Amino acid sequence: MGANQDLTLLILAGGRSLRMGRDKPALPFPTPLDPPLIHQVHRRLCPLAAACLVAGPSAFGLPCSRVEDVPGLPGPLGGLVAGLLAAPTELVLAAATDLPLVEPRLAQQLVTWSRAAPDAQAVVCQRDGRLEPLFAVYRRSAAQRLRLAGAATMDARGPSLREALAAVASKTVAEHRWRPFDPDGSSFQGCNTPEELAAAGLRSLRGNPGGDK
Repeated sequence: MGANQDLTLLILAGGRSLRMGRDKPALPFPTPLDPPLIHQVHRRLCPLAAACLVAGPSAFGLPCSRVEDVPGLPGPLGGLVAGLLAAPTELVLAAATDLPLVEPRLAQQLVTWSRAAPDAQAVVCQRDGRLEPLFAVYRRSAAQRLRLAGAATMDARGPSLREALAAVASKTVAEHRWRPFDPDGSSFQGCNTPEELAAAGLRSLRGNPGGDK
C-alpha cells in the first residue's frame, strides 16, 4: 500500500479523557517507555495519506498540521468538522487517537469503497449493530451538514456524531464486508480506561492486536 494522493489522515485528539483520568493522546503506548499513544495511530495510518491533520490542543510532536475544534461543537464532531474544513484533499480518513490498533488494510478498503461511491459523503462500518464513525472515511462536502446536524443534536453530553451522520449521504459497511480486512475488529477497540489501554498494549506487544473474537 502506498499514499493515496486524494486522502488526508485526520487524527481526532480532543476530548476530556474523563474515564482515563489523563490526557489520552500523550499516554505512552504500548509500554511506559514508548512514544505517545497518538504516535501509534499516526505510524499505522500516515503512510496511506498525502497529508495529515491533528484536531486537538496539540500536535503532540507529530509532523502534522493542527486544527482547533469548531467552537461550540465539543467532542469528536467538533474535531471532525474542523478537519474536513481544513483538509487539502477530497477524502478524509478520520481516526480517534484512542484506537491504537487500527488496521491499515481496512483503512485502505474504506478509501476504495469511498471512491466507488462518489455520492456517499461518509463510509462507515457497522459493528454489533452500531455505526463506528470514529474510524471512517468522509468527504469534505460533509462538513457543513455535520456541523448543522451536530448543533441540532446537542444535549448535556454534547453533540452526537452518530445522530449527525443521519444528515449526510452515508454508506454503511455491513460487518460481513469489513471483517475480512480486520478479522478481530481491532480497529474499533477503544482505550477509554487504564485497563483498556493496558490490554491493548499487551495485544500489540504479542503481535496479536485482536480482541474481538
